[in-house]
Amino acid sequence: MEVKVEQNLINFKLDSKTRNALVGMILVGLASIGLAAFGLGHPELRHEGGHSNPAWSAYLVGVFFILGITLAGIFFTSLAHITGAHWPVTLRRISETYGLFVPVAAVLLLVLIVGAHDLYEWTHTEAVEADKLLKHKKPLLNIGFFSGMVVVLGAAWSAFGYLFYKRSVTQDSDKDVKHTQFSAKLAGGYIIFFALSFSLVSIMLVMSLTPHWFSTMFGVYCFAGAYQAGLSSFIIMAYYLKKKGFLGNLVNENHIHDLGKFLLGFTVFWAYVGFSQFMLIWYAAIPEETFFYEQRLTGGWEYLTLALPAIKFAVPFLLLLNRPNKRDIDFLVKVALWVIFTQATEIFWLVYPANFVDFSFGGYLVSLGSVVGVIGLFGLVVLKRLEKAPLIPVGDPRLEEALHHHQ
Repeated sequence: MEVKVEQNLINFKLDSKTRNALVGMILVGLASIGLAAFGLGHPELRHEGGHSNPAWSAYLVGVFFILGITLAGIFFTSLAHITGAHWPVTLRRISETYGLFVPVAAVLLLVLIVGAHDLYEWTHTEAVEADKLLKHKKPLLNIGFFSGMVVVLGAAWSAFGYLFYKRSVTQDSDKDVKHTQFSAKLAGGYIIFFALSFSLVSIMLVMSLTPHWFSTMFGVYCFAGAYQAGLSSFIIMAYYLKKKGFLGNLVNENHIHDLGKFLLGFTVFWAYVGFSQFMLIWYAAIPEETFFYEQRLTGGWEYLTLALPAIKFAVPFLLLLNRPNKRDIDFLVKVALWVIFTQATEIFWLVYPANFVDFSFGGYLVSLGSVVGVIGLFGLVVLKRLEKAPLIPVGDPRLEEALHHHQ
């Protein structure tokens, strides 16, 4: 049975005020990188003979932040399909559109190659030749592999994102259930590929900043934070669309409640993985592992290290425990914005201490500015793409159940 939906609720048009705000955010990002390049946030270097420009560290913070949110969108789409759940249907077009940003994210990643010499110790030939461990890791830690990884993974992620979106939009017209069946199969492949590929890209982009350190939990640790931020971005997008007069009751307080529960769950999951990684390294007390935390417990970094569990776990956890809070989108969006801020802060904490001895407030500001810039670019691309198709998958066979979702 065909479900009738009011067209004014699902035919989105980006208004000029929002577009100008997003362009302004992009300019903030560019200005922040420029300020970092020309003097703001230059603390003492950790390594001699390189790693001299914090603009690239700020840029890496922004790129890794937006890459995580982009891939979280495709992951959410995959979960919705592989589980056959009906409640995410009216939210799914938002996450499907995230996947169309992947080619832009891949280009942003490729730009990192230009600044690799400022970021990564393993790009310095003299450092590699003088270090037995870096020589051992050379087959993985080299510019050729880095570049190939970005091209191959960018193409694969783009293909997954495009296929999910294309099948869903095509189903809007023909209402054929075969698209749902295809997407369910595709979802299984993406989830496996995503687990492996995101772990690899986390190692190459962030862990290799400190090439002597390793943690077998680092990939899942980065995923937990990225998906926590991704869920927050869905809440923000739903809030924006509803406040602009779209979606109406197609996304009701029960859908918002489920997003809130999901966000609570991944807030706990992030804390669990983060604590487990720290506890195992602390208990073993092996110098090859403990120096990662030692870098972040000196030079002023200790204050941020001690603050992270409170701001990224305790605050959202306590605010999300209450059921009414998770059903009130006006309240939930404030928690989501806070999580976005803490995710940017955490990535700064992961990136900067690898190359800089002392905490730099200027470096922190330009990193946040870089994140603002990529959010502006992401928002502009995603919202322009949302103009091209209905805001919900009107041909999905589970749409009727989604519209009458209740708890």
